[in-house]
Amino acid sequence: MIDKKMSASSALSALALGAALLVSTGGASAGECPTVADPQGITTVYPEQLDLSDYQRQTGDKLVLTDNPLFADQVKSGALPSVDKRVPEDALVYLPYNECGKYGGMLRGLSKALESGTSEILSWRQVNLVRISDDLQTIVPNVAKSWEWNDDFSSITISLRKGHKWSDGTPFTADDVVFYIDDIIKNKDLHPTVPSVWMVGGEPVEVTKVDTETFRFDFAAPYPGLLHFLATGGSYFAAYAPKHHYMPYLLKYNPKADEEAKAAGAEGWVQQFGLIWHKWKDAENITAHALTRPTLESHVIELETDTQRRQYVANPYYFKVDSSGQQLPYIDRQHERFLDQELFILSTLNGEVDVKTQTLSLGNFPVIKEGEAKGDYVVHRPSGAYGPYIVFNQTIMDPSLRAVYSDVRFRKAMSLAIDRNELNEVLWFGLGKPEQAVPIGVPFVTDEDRNYLIEHDPAAAGALLDEMGMEMGTDGIRTGPDGKPFTLLWEYTAQHNSSEFATLVSDYWKKVGINVTVKEVTTQLMREKATASTSDINMEWDVPYEPTMISQIDVYIPPYSDIGPLVGVPWRDWVATDGASGEEPPAWAKRLFELADVWKTVLPGSDRYLEIGTEMVKINLENMVIIGTMGALPRPLVVSNKLTNIPEAWNVSHFNYGYDYPYRADQWSFK
Repeated sequence: MIDKKMSASSALSALALGAALLVSTGGASAGECPTVADPQGITTVYPEQLDLSDYQRQTGDKLVLTDNPLFADQVKSGALPSVDKRVPEDALVYLPYNECGKYGGMLRGLSKALESGTSEILSWRQVNLVRISDDLQTIVPNVAKSWEWNDDFSSITISLRKGHKWSDGTPFTADDVVFYIDDIIKNKDLHPTVPSVWMVGGEPVEVTKVDTETFRFDFAAPYPGLLHFLATGGSYFAAYAPKHHYMPYLLKYNPKADEEAKAAGAEGWVQQFGLIWHKWKDAENITAHALTRPTLESHVIELETDTQRRQYVANPYYFKVDSSGQQLPYIDRQHERFLDQELFILSTLNGEVDVKTQTLSLGNFPVIKEGEAKGDYVVHRPSGAYGPYIVFNQTIMDPSLRAVYSDVRFRKAMSLAIDRNELNEVLWFGLGKPEQAVPIGVPFVTDEDRNYLIEHDPAAAGALLDEMGMEMGTDGIRTGPDGKPFTLLWEYTAQHNSSEFATLVSDYWKKVGINVTVKEVTTQLMREKATASTSDINMEWDVPYEPTMISQIDVYIPPYSDIGPLVGVPWRDWVATDGASGEEPPAWAKRLFELADVWKTVLPGSDRYLEIGTEMVKINLENMVIIGTMGALPRPLVVSNKLTNIPEAWNVSHFNYGYDYPYRADQWSFK
């Protein structure tokens, strides 16, 4: 269900949306601390939060705002205004899970390297217009104060918070949204093709400023999944940009922009802009320029990033306060350390990390569980992760390899050759469930879908390969259909796979006569080869949950991933250019593109939604585009015992939900 009108004052009608707190007569007094555990009579329309005006109406008192001592000297010197002049007039009030926290401390995290396993730490500070709550269902206001759809979901009017400011103190207004859409997203120099999330009905979005705090998105067709996108997978791509900061870099606003870019060492203003702006907000913090870039996030980059670490400090203009009036966030600093993945476990056991789940595998669970006391942490096991998936590149440039990978018999044979039960026992202690990679939490996936061609049947696999003309030699190795030696080069990254997985699966394939060479490469190289269609196998994909399906159907059609395409980059280009470039897709892929266009316009839960979803699952399975291995895998999550306001039910930690984003890291605190 998608509600059309959402505002904090819309009261009881919205209670059905999720786990809103109970209503009671009388509210807490200002200065007290209503929490999720003890709301003290405070009523919320949305789970765990409400606007300042609503809070004060319920308490009957003005909430006195208090400041983080971190900013005391700057306020005293006049470098910063007082906190009541820094937060919006209608700040967002959080009810912390358990207690109003204490200021201070540094939240420590680990990632592998810049742009490698960093999404989880980004989730600690990220914001967008809306957020998905920890019930993983309810979309709640965040930067946006409220929104209202028109009757057919083709137009949405969004209101911002009066007095909201960027981290440099400049007002954040509707102009920053209009600038993002008109000057960045629809700028043909920066985006030759408008990103698909902003294309509906074959036309790009139109944005209109209504007033300083209000804007409207108009689409050529209904687009009910927009807010789901912004709240989940799209939470990594904020739908606004600081106009005052970026204008000087655009030729439209600065005739000398090109000249200045070249003087700075760039080829021109387009390249220069690409170095300082990125839709993936984490990527903006790579260069020294980030030290000058305003943000709305809870923390601002504090030190120039190097190969060892990134460090962030609390945003003095952050727009949220707790129920006692303290400006959030509580934790002063966030520290991201880049470390070889092989050292993650040692660092965890030594108590050197406060929260960690991304890239921890279930295989690490026994060791880190045993080390809980030594490392002073607890290990959770959010469920629902999928094991690695394998996609053969049917559009690989090499014609002989393409002939093999584009034959569905080969792909089915490779699925049948995999011994998933043995994988489960060897790699995941039998805790997983052999399955194909099908969408999670949607009503149109059946057990039959999950079990499609997951049996271990080397004989059937061999028969399919024989049928293709891949003859087995006396050495047990098959040739290609052209009679020439055939070798599959499986390049993988540790970010999306493990060497043990690649070794085991390649052994299964060798047993049916496929000569496999396994090689680990960097994530960057893998993405470059995937984009250029020169890799044999691609794996950078997250199986979509329902919110992702609703909002980003591109993850279930070629090329299935924007950053690391799986298969079909030329097909996507052909569709995007109406056949002017790229390659014409096969019929099944064409049908997926057609269905995706319609899917964007249908209401989730409707009959058409179910029909399209069912057909897309069927097409992907019957063509064995994505070979799944394991479902229902718990994922280890390490949380320091020093932290408070951690949710009791931490049910998922996944890219598609923005990792820790639903669990409100900005109200975490050190005890």
